[in-house]
Amino acid sequence: MAAMRFIRQDVVDAADLAQAAGTLDMAFFGREDLDDRSRFSVPHTRALARMSAMVQYNPKSFELTVGGEVFRADDLQDLPRKFPATSITIDATTMEFPEIALILLAYRRLTFTSARCVFIYTEPTEYVRRPPQEAAVPGSAFDLTSTFRAKNAIPAFTPMLSGGSKAHLVAFLGFEGARLSRVLSEDDGHFYTDVTVVFGIPPFQATWDMHALLANTRLIEQHSPSVRFSGANNPRSAFMLLQEVHRGLAGSHCNRLAVAPFGTKPAAIGAALYCVERETMRAVYDHPERKTGRTRGVHRTHWFEVT
Repeated sequence: MAAMRFIRQDVVDAADLAQAAGTLDMAFFGREDLDDRSRFSVPHTRALARMSAMVQYNPKSFELTVGGEVFRADDLQDLPRKFPATSITIDATTMEFPEIALILLAYRRLTFTSARCVFIYTEPTEYVRRPPQEAAVPGSAFDLTSTFRAKNAIPAFTPMLSGGSKAHLVAFLGFEGARLSRVLSEDDGHFYTDVTVVFGIPPFQATWDMHALLANTRLIEQHSPSVRFSGANNPRSAFMLLQEVHRGLAGSHCNRLAVAPFGTKPAAIGAALYCVERETMRAVYDHPERKTGRTRGVHRTHWFEVT
């Protein structure tokens, strides 16, 4: 495969998106009815391409549904055949990490030609806070998730392990501090022997980094991980950080790198790109079911492009 390259990371407006309408082959998107920004982002993403399809991943059946067609997550050979494209756009505002990673996998590893890929991500103006009468978990100010649907691994991003395998886990963290705590408690030091946590700094908006730090304070006190920082809206920075940690495994007792994309969506894009580039990567994900109306307003829209 040709080397992947980061081409562009820009803030764009509706006029910029309108000017690029129809210039790509295929658009992929998630639920349009989730919040204000999903209703803004999906139509603009769809307009960028000549064809489009909704994408949903079922973590219990390990199936990816694309435009009504159902694919097994460990058998995506037919996906790029049924939706042929040399240029794709992904609405990262509405698609989750597994959906992004599996679409990238299909067009990166399972086609004969490299695809141009554009990600569209729209920030919200604000996240919805918990009701005043509801006792918030310390450091958890926002009401974002109904439930976590499964602990199941994502096929193609769960490499086979030998008995002596040990992993360095890099976790990108956000507003929900319990997510990584659950992973580490269940593992109990058996597999994840080194842990690095990454906060989105600089943040999208002032104070959002403090909410993430507060939500994860107890975890840091309990597990004493290494702490790193990567721009909240910078997929390339997340990719490069994973690359740096991966190279460092050569001098450590770990023989695997794992990533938990629990932070910002741009960081999850960088993590998905790195997972697709490195077949030995392990992805850790808990499949949150996002609450309808979890954010309000439409803030900046980002255009991230790779080839």
